[in-house]
Amino acid sequence: MSQSNTSQPSGGGRLLNTFLNRPVEDHGSGWSNLWDSGESGLWDRGKASPALVDIVEQEPELLNPFTADGKRKKALVPGCGRGYDVVMLALHGFDAYGLEISDTAVKEAEKYASAELAKPSAYHFGSEQRPPHTPGSVTFFQGDFFSSQWEFKGEIDETTKFDVIYDYTVSFIIPVVMVLKLLISLGSSYVLYTQSNGESGRQVWLG
Repeated sequence: MSQSNTSQPSGGGRLLNTFLNRPVEDHGSGWSNLWDSGESGLWDRGKASPALVDIVEQEPELLNPFTADGKRKKALVPGCGRGYDVVMLALHGFDAYGLEISDTAVKEAEKYASAELAKPSAYHFGSEQRPPHTPGSVTFFQGDFFSSQWEFKGEIDETTKFDVIYDYTVSFIIPVVMVLKLLISLGSSYVLYTQSNGESGRQVWLG
């Protein structure tokens, strides 16, 4: 990268400027371009959300990964990035699905998940001991969250209803009310939105 005497925008400024004057319907290409140009470090935290780990472990009745008849629940993470939260949910028993608009991100997430499921990092777990059940499955697929054109993989299709949907990234760009309405329309029993400030703090909506 060339150097100059002029001040350069911070990572947050670069990310904001990518979408500042871009129409909502064109946000997908903005994310894809950032992934393809190797700029995912602008937002990549490198681990699962501490707030999500907290609520999954501290609310076991609310977020039991199994249905009453013993089947695994399906959890969806839109805008999953490298898949940290998807893998964490799978390690806590859910069949977890990550949706990404970028094919580059999907490939990165699949590579990350393969390594983490074989040897999980400590950040996937909080103060509680690791869950006693075996991990669920992990599936990543490409598509625009606000479009029905998703490249489904595994045992899901356009009729699939997810039991849990977790958002940490989409609603930072799109108005949260718009996001929540779409999440609920996907048939989820619980819709979670968490916002961490460092290692603590969360906001949660259930619907």
